[in-house]
Amino acid sequence: MDIQKKLWIASMIGMVLFCLAAWPADPAFGETMENQPGWMEWGDAYCTAKPAPGGVLRLAWPLYIGLMNPHHMPVLDWITMTYMYERLILLDAHYKPTIPWLAESWTFLDETTVLMQLRQGVRFHDGTPFNAQSVKTQMDYIADKDNAAWTRTWMEPLESVEVVDTYTVKWHFKRPWGSFLGTLASVPGFMVSAKALEGDTALAKIKRIEREMISARRNAADKENPEKAAAGKKWLAELEKERSQYIPLAKDAKPVDTHPVGTGPYMLESSSTDNYLLLKRYPDWWFGQSINKPEMPYFDGIRVSVIPDPSVRLANLKAGMLDSIVLDPVQYRVMKNDSRFTLESLPTNWLIFLTFNHAKGACADIRVRKAISHAIDREALVMGTQFGLGRIASCIYPEDHWAHNPELKPIPYDPELSRRLLAEAGYPNGLTIRGFTLNIPEAEAFAKAVMAMLEKVGIIWRPQFMSIAGMIEPFRKLDYDVIGNLYPFIDEPDHIAMLLYDPESPFNNGRSHNEKAVELIRKGRETQDESERARIYFELEKLLYDNYEDAWLWYPTVVMATNKRVEGFNLEMFLKYGEGYYFSHPQWFKDGHP
Repeated sequence: MDIQKKLWIASMIGMVLFCLAAWPADPAFGETMENQPGWMEWGDAYCTAKPAPGGVLRLAWPLYIGLMNPHHMPVLDWITMTYMYERLILLDAHYKPTIPWLAESWTFLDETTVLMQLRQGVRFHDGTPFNAQSVKTQMDYIADKDNAAWTRTWMEPLESVEVVDTYTVKWHFKRPWGSFLGTLASVPGFMVSAKALEGDTALAKIKRIEREMISARRNAADKENPEKAAAGKKWLAELEKERSQYIPLAKDAKPVDTHPVGTGPYMLESSSTDNYLLLKRYPDWWFGQSINKPEMPYFDGIRVSVIPDPSVRLANLKAGMLDSIVLDPVQYRVMKNDSRFTLESLPTNWLIFLTFNHAKGACADIRVRKAISHAIDREALVMGTQFGLGRIASCIYPEDHWAHNPELKPIPYDPELSRRLLAEAGYPNGLTIRGFTLNIPEAEAFAKAVMAMLEKVGIIWRPQFMSIAGMIEPFRKLDYDVIGNLYPFIDEPDHIAMLLYDPESPFNNGRSHNEKAVELIRKGRETQDESERARIYFELEKLLYDNYEDAWLWYPTVVMATNKRVEGFNLEMFLKYGEGYYFSHPQWFKDGHP
């Protein structure tokens, strides 16, 4: 397994927390105000307070952001990434890719061709223009194996991108691609400066060439084998010629992993690994200017401090050292009556679940998987560990997602059934299973509650609490029975389905192989009719549900605690309009001061 796949697995396995501070995104700019979508509202119906520019917003996150190239892994803070990068398309409240953003419009000419008009007047942080060529450059970058873009898997159906004119691209697919728009509303659609990507590519090419030159020199120096030496010299000359082509592009280039260049409202000012990230306001942010609000975004900057301990984050908030944090569920009870802060409860599309190893061990038997799933009292789990702050899951898609099968109900708690199933599976006296989860307080609390429930029916689960790096090897070797897991951002339904249940996916790694599920995943990816796609995902969820493919537990409800000097968040609009509101309404400090 190559290092890129390992990093992808590590970052996906990692239990992460959610963070929010509200920011900008997407309208139908050419329309009259009467025809604008409802989230295009900045009057009293949105907020009676008036925006005031100024100040640095202070946030905290449990993990450092990781790599800042969205196409490389691990990325451990996608919220902060969204301050710096913007996507071609945004999602509505039901996670449908319906909202134009950097892409202004699109038309399916046929099943394998899409014509897309791009937003004009947008510039990257390095001053270069966002245009058709920059879109093509990015898609070519993703497709080039030397760049190790994890997003290449999702873009596999793409044949090519054709530049029609400065602001028009034509997408050509290898086959019908129903998840195309949802994919561009996800990470592959995070647009990076073409200049930055070309420099990044040159650095990667030179690095690869120099590795090969070591072997070429070794072969060329082989005095005992003249033919090998001659071939080595020829190879070395070819590599030197190839390297010379990239040297000019690599001059003054910086890796995008540490030097992000997007179009978003904020740009990187400085950072210190595992310590902090400081962003500064991008004064030429196109969105504010396009709606005659050039003062957007309102904060002068955003500082994201890395504070792993939730109690320390809360102490810093109370002491006035932070402006907004995500509360631990226990902390919600402490903070709900504190008049100094505004608390907002936000439902998430993040899934907490148990991953089963079907390939070997006890969980290869569906009776054991059923026993584990029925032994878990999901309602008690959410009430006991989350203080009710969560929606119980029945399968992979949340209830407000367009792909969710509404007929499915959460697996019922039935410990007697669990005991009978264990006996039928050959474990009348119970069994011991192995596994792991992340070593952060939130994951440990959840895992210990599940352990206690399983133990009541005779199942002993003693997961190891590991770092992200430590998880890579046991996951690669399928050295586990059950993993305590989280999947963040369930947006395009094909992505979670493919990553979890396609045996070829690095996140599945052969741990399950449900042929019918694989067939449905393929159909869902290719089908372009919206109602037919929904039917396919309903069928997929029912299939996974009946096979107890995993144990899906709940979707967390995030509680944000924010200093009352931060203004401009409207929960009703957020829930009604999704990303249309979420990215277009940046917050501000009262009077422009923290």
